[in-house]
Amino acid sequence: MRKVSQSPTFPSARREPASGYTMLGKRFDDPYAWLEQLDAPEAQAWIAAQEAVTHSVLRAVPGREALRAAVARSARYARLSPPIPAGPHGREFLWQADASDDKLKFMLRRGKDAPLETVLDPNIWPSGEVLVFAVPSPDGTRVAFGKSVGSTHAAVIHVLDVETGTLLPDRPRGTGHTSVAWRPDGSGFFYAACPEPGEVPAGDEAYWNAIYEHRLGSGAPARRVFGDDQHKEYWCSVQISECRRFAVLSKWDYVHANAVYLLRLADDALVPVAPGMRSLNQVQVIGDSVLVQTDLDAPRGRLCVAPLTAPTEWRTLIPESADTLQTISAVGGRLYAVYSHAASHRVRIHAEDGTYLRDLALPALGSVNRNEGEGIVSGISGSWSGDTVWVRFMSYVQAPSIYRYDYEADRLVPYHVPDVGLDPSEYVTEQVWYESLDGTRVSMFITHRKDLPRDGRQPVRLSGYGGFNISIEPRFSALQAAWLKLGGVLAFANVRGGGEYGRAWHEAALKMRRQNAFDDYIAAARWLVSAGYTTPSKLASRGNSNGGLLVAVTAMQAPDAFGAVFCRAPTLDMLRFPSFGFMRSATVEYGSPEDPVEGAYLAGYSPYHNVRADRRYPVMVFVPALNDHIAPPHDPLKMVARLQAEAPLGGPYFLLPLRDSGHGGGTTLTALVEQDVDELSFYCWALDREKGQGLR
Repeated sequence: MRKVSQSPTFPSARREPASGYTMLGKRFDDPYAWLEQLDAPEAQAWIAAQEAVTHSVLRAVPGREALRAAVARSARYARLSPPIPAGPHGREFLWQADASDDKLKFMLRRGKDAPLETVLDPNIWPSGEVLVFAVPSPDGTRVAFGKSVGSTHAAVIHVLDVETGTLLPDRPRGTGHTSVAWRPDGSGFFYAACPEPGEVPAGDEAYWNAIYEHRLGSGAPARRVFGDDQHKEYWCSVQISECRRFAVLSKWDYVHANAVYLLRLADDALVPVAPGMRSLNQVQVIGDSVLVQTDLDAPRGRLCVAPLTAPTEWRTLIPESADTLQTISAVGGRLYAVYSHAASHRVRIHAEDGTYLRDLALPALGSVNRNEGEGIVSGISGSWSGDTVWVRFMSYVQAPSIYRYDYEADRLVPYHVPDVGLDPSEYVTEQVWYESLDGTRVSMFITHRKDLPRDGRQPVRLSGYGGFNISIEPRFSALQAAWLKLGGVLAFANVRGGGEYGRAWHEAALKMRRQNAFDDYIAAARWLVSAGYTTPSKLASRGNSNGGLLVAVTAMQAPDAFGAVFCRAPTLDMLRFPSFGFMRSATVEYGSPEDPVEGAYLAGYSPYHNVRADRRYPVMVFVPALNDHIAPPHDPLKMVARLQAEAPLGGPYFLLPLRDSGHGGGTTLTALVEQDVDELSFYCWALDREKGQGLR
């Protein structure tokens, strides 16, 4: 592979010297603000020209076809979910995909031995259309499903008659439909949405989220049943209790706290359970009691119980421990508690009265739970009155797998363990601890082949997140599997700001403590070098979303620590982020640019405002998702324009726009594979590694 000897020739961006604004009594230049108008012809032309340069480099990487084959082998595997019972005679629904499918299908089985029938097949839809969710009615005769275009956000609910395959004319009101829960009699459903355009002031269209009820066949407008009239930033979610007597309603202050109420379906009475916005709470109804998992007065979480007659009078059932309690699943008359134990999962089984029974042994060091829009979702599922316990598991070297847990035999029985062409026995995942700048001990996972030589010359892909109470835990991806096949090393730093070690760990990088996350990540990079894994020139830094901000800031602050940076779907202008979509809500995490103290702090690390001409920044690629509804897709454009114009000593700096992609990636598996191939090609080119070497 040729070394990078000179920068490709990039199209220049028009600079507007007079463009800028005054904030906090200080003038901030914003010479590339015109790129915020993504649909303007000039912006479109510049994006296309930058994209052409990037593709000319990445598509010329030797061995690219071998990279594609490696990614596809680990991406195209059969997928299967646990069954979702709905209706009489053992009727159940499930998600399923063959290795050749680009999208998951929603399927029906009418009985134990009945064949699978396709209910919804998004593979026959246009490629940009996505099946975001599908929720069957209690009797299994209808399915409410969310369809989105170009991303997994801004879904619109449709209702399908399962028997006839026809769509009902029902169109629930509002925008950005999520979180559907049917009434037990199937007469309608609750859902979360933002108001219709025109119902709120201009600029507030992404706010005032609330729970509505839609009655099938009714011409009346949906009824707003729950929300907040003072705080537009709160968002809502809804579930139906297993006993079908209550809707569990939550309103969230981003991921920092939530309030929870029960809607008694018999008379629509609103019953408070956790009415104060003081903690994170998950509520379930079991018999005549409510279970409340909370971090109130317990930063690492505890489980409480209260009678339905006095649901705010909690008593502790499972006390706080040294590990972080993430979820409780009430299944088969027992309580399955999933903990984050040093950033990987442990499952402890308790009796109904909280008595500890045993640990559930997992296949390896890995993850059970997952992070979704409604917070952490348990990977343990089943019903309180049933006897089947489903366990979801994955690791860095095992794709998401489903097991049945046999309590009497105390063993996991494989239900669906995909073949992804990676033998877990050939790799090792170790957890190391290192010191950050202030002496705080931080953990990091490192995965590599067992026979890896510790010669200080291995290519390492380092990732982190560092915010929003989101934990970095062992998770599988096709790209990571391909990287391991290439002989690369994966490293994941559990920097402060995440939720691995409870509320205190999250708050340690909140607002004006954000620098702790950056220091932790830089220290991880330097530790990997000092421990003999790699050199800075062979270390690739990769981050997505808030992780994109993390890798951009650390590249600005410590450019000598990294050889390449892959920055995907980031927020990079930390003074303007509240003006985009729903992001004003994120001021609870980042702080407000309008606050004199917090604004000055944000300006101090905002990547777009801290480009320096005298610094030799690493090779970087910025990856905006042009249909992003979460992070501003124009930020990477502005950042690339500024770096190319104002930081000539380093780079080169590439723009790799993801068309027809949202915050979470492409709408088809084919698109996701191509995105992964581009990412791997960038690492091979930037780190000067022989393309295709080590592929098996």
